[in-house]
Amino acid sequence: MDMTIGDLIKFNEFLDATVDPKNLDEEFITLRQAELGVISKNSDAKYFPVIALSYAKLMELTVLLAGKYADNCQITNFGDIAINPRHIDVCILNTRVIKEDYGITGSIPHWFKKQVQLCLGKQYSEDLGRMVVDPSLLLHFVEKGLLLRIVKKERHKRLSDQFRHCIPGSQFVFSKCGEECSPIAHPPVKTLGCGCGMIGSLDVPSWLAGSTVLNIVKGSLKNDLMNVLHEVVSDDYLKSVNKRFEKAHNSLSYINMGRKSFADFPYDNGVPIAEWAEINHTLCHFTLDGYSMIQSEFKKSLSSPHYKSHLLNGML
Repeated sequence: MDMTIGDLIKFNEFLDATVDPKNLDEEFITLRQAELGVISKNSDAKYFPVIALSYAKLMELTVLLAGKYADNCQITNFGDIAINPRHIDVCILNTRVIKEDYGITGSIPHWFKKQVQLCLGKQYSEDLGRMVVDPSLLLHFVEKGLLLRIVKKERHKRLSDQFRHCIPGSQFVFSKCGEECSPIAHPPVKTLGCGCGMIGSLDVPSWLAGSTVLNIVKGSLKNDLMNVLHEVVSDDYLKSVNKRFEKAHNSLSYINMGRKSFADFPYDNGVPIAEWAEINHTLCHFTLDGYSMIQSEFKKSLSSPHYKSHLLNGML
């Protein structure tokens, strides 16, 4: 048996055997995504249809998880799989060098992103003002002295809390990662009143806005899978995924609003019976039916090389 198809069959068998809707979480799907990525990277083009269906199975699990989080008002978990990037780097700029050597008086982050864009061309992109660049390509700017260092953002920690320690009395220049050079002056200190005297406090948000650039290294689970699927699956399937995520978002909003009146909405004993029908209509109640249907298409594609699944793009 071909090594690639053998690995793909083993992957799907393991996935089918270990999927547990009650214990499903983002980590499980992310690990399977990484495994499938290795298989697909080393595969021949003739296996793209079954690889695409394997990715679609992971998307079905992501949809199922989104519905579960929405129905239980787990806002942070829902945001993590549907919206929030899994890995963001904070690029700390060498503002002193940029001002003195390049004469930049305007927005330094904006100027820096332009330099990266000019250097990388098609390899550069942005998402809501944040760079989306391979981190290895930024080492050139560290060597040029434009970047002090690159620090991974802690996922569930505020930027101002995580980087408060970066701007105490002085800031150090790093010509290469971890290589310390000369100190530069810290940003202006903002004086805050607290009712019992004046306290000097570093204006962390202003420093972040003027001295750093965010780079998305790994997007949300949903977006990553959609990026893989959008060219290989049918438009109808993509629409069905987006429609279910929209329902999950609506369910989350509905329950979050209802909890203002009930402690455990919609499961609170005080919820009026008259509202039950509306609640059940709004909740996702997603199942593994979509996953099973894709698994059926996967088996048909394996058994017949000429079989064309309706879930796949006709160009594939």
